[in-house]
Amino acid sequence: MEQLVDRSVVVCAYLCMRTTIELPDPLFRIAKALAREKGISLKEFFTEALDRAVNTPRPQGKRMERPPIGKSQGRRIPARSNAEISAILEEEELGTTR
Repeated sequence: MEQLVDRSVVVCAYLCMRTTIELPDPLFRIAKALAREKGISLKEFFTEALDRAVNTPRPQGKRMERPPIGKSQGRRIPARSNAEISAILEEEELGTTR
C-alpha cells in the first residue's frame, strides 16, 4: 500500500522553522491583542514584526579602528579576514577547533 504525503507538509519542512520563544506575559497579551485587532494570527503578527525589524535599514556608524579592549586586560585579538571568521564559525558548528 502506497503512503501519500501532503505536499504542504513537505514544503513547510524545507521552508519553515519552528522555535519556542519565552515572552513576558504582559508583552504576549499586548501582541495577542494587536494581532486580534489586525485580524491576523499570532504567527502572522510575529512574522511581520520580525521581518520589519530585520529588513529595516540601520544607520551606518563610524567603523572602529581597534577592538574595544582595554590595555589593562593585557591581551590582543588577532585581526581576521571575513573568510577566516567564516571558517572558524563553520568549525565551531562542526565541533572541531583549530
